Amino acid sequence: MHLQINNEYDKLEAVLVHRPGKEIDRLTHDCMQRFLFEDVPYLRRMQDEHDAFVSVMRERGISVVYLENFLLDLMRDDASRRILIDQVCSAEAVPAIAKDLQDTRTFSPEALVDIMFAGLTAGEYNAAIGRQSAVNVDEAHFLLPPVPNAYFSRDPAVVVRDSVISSKMHYLERVRETLLVRAVLEHHAEFSDEAVTFGGTHTPGEDRPYTIEGGDVLILSEEVVLIGASERTRSETIELLAGKLLKNGTIKRIYEIPIPSQRAFMHLDTVFTILDRGRVLWFPQVMKGLSGVHRYEAEGTSHEMTVRRVAETRLFEDILRDEFGTALTAIDTGGGSEHFAPREQRMDGTNALAIAPRVAITYERNERTIEAMEAAGVECIRIEGSELVRGLGGPRCMTMPLRRSSPTPPK
Repeated sequence: MHLQINNEYDKLEAVLVHRPGKEIDRLTHDCMQRFLFEDVPYLRRMQDEHDAFVSVMRERGISVVYLENFLLDLMRDDASRRILIDQVCSAEAVPAIAKDLQDTRTFSPEALVDIMFAGLTAGEYNAAIGRQSAVNVDEAHFLLPPVPNAYFSRDPAVVVRDSVISSKMHYLERVRETLLVRAVLEHHAEFSDEAVTFGGTHTPGEDRPYTIEGGDVLILSEEVVLIGASERTRSETIELLAGKLLKNGTIKRIYEIPIPSQRAFMHLDTVFTILDRGRVLWFPQVMKGLSGVHRYEAEGTSHEMTVRRVAETRLFEDILRDEFGTALTAIDTGGGSEHFAPREQRMDGTNALAIAPRVAITYERNERTIEAMEAAGVECIRIEGSELVRGLGGPRCMTMPLRRSSPTPPK
């Protein structure tokens, strides 16, 4: 599986997803906010919607692979299983159960994959091991909590050109997602030749509080990456990451884009996405006239290189024009309507997934945004998302692109 992402819009060739599973049925109205949900989804309908989304991508020639299938391969390998279970139990502060989870006579590889997503209660653990555990808690207590946000596979890791950024989640409830994806990237045979440039297992100094999530990272071109300084991604992390990407020559410039630190705008891609060279979709109330951007660039030689953080005097749209090297077409969420723009932004109308230049997948419910996109020459592939959207994420959120075709030459 060769990894290569040079921008946000060239033809998508391979993508990683996770089909919503038993973890969704762990949600109740008492715990849903803890797990970052606004409502309790209907799992079977949610799976139908996700399956239809995957079918649309496959019909367009995209190779869609599932995180859970790669994890099953790891769980069938003794060394990989031991490493991953130890990491997960350590992160959840329950190292005492790791030894039992390693016993495949008690927990099959298939059961372990389910547990990695759906979690494990004390009662389920006691029943499986056939005795009262040393962990003295109520049987309904989660020794390993579920990770119902795992179907948003954009956030745990990002491919930037041929490098991988392993994310550091802002909320502890999502940390396991990064461990699962990182384990696949570091240990599965499909990815054995790919390097984790940032956030790998053996890279001290890149962990909390240096949080960054994939929804804040957009690859504008082979030379430029945009990263949102948001509710979930810290400015300090962007600076740390910039040093890595610039010094190893992955890219030439990083722009730090400040957006409001609010749940409604949790990531940059909830208010801004790229549909083609010079053609973007944005939520104008946040992005139009945006200032306060910072630029990171390298100075010196490869032997004595430093990284500068420069306060931009240009507005965001001027930066886009300069970097695209062409005129800018900015499509407003909700067609710019003061009423419908915030409504459709909240329903992830801005979170479109470009699968080719000017071809994007979006939720059908965002009708006014679709009208604006089509009027600007973008082909919109509509999918249902009444249940998927309850986790506050759209088609871009649900995908981790692994490979796009060669960059499109300038028009």
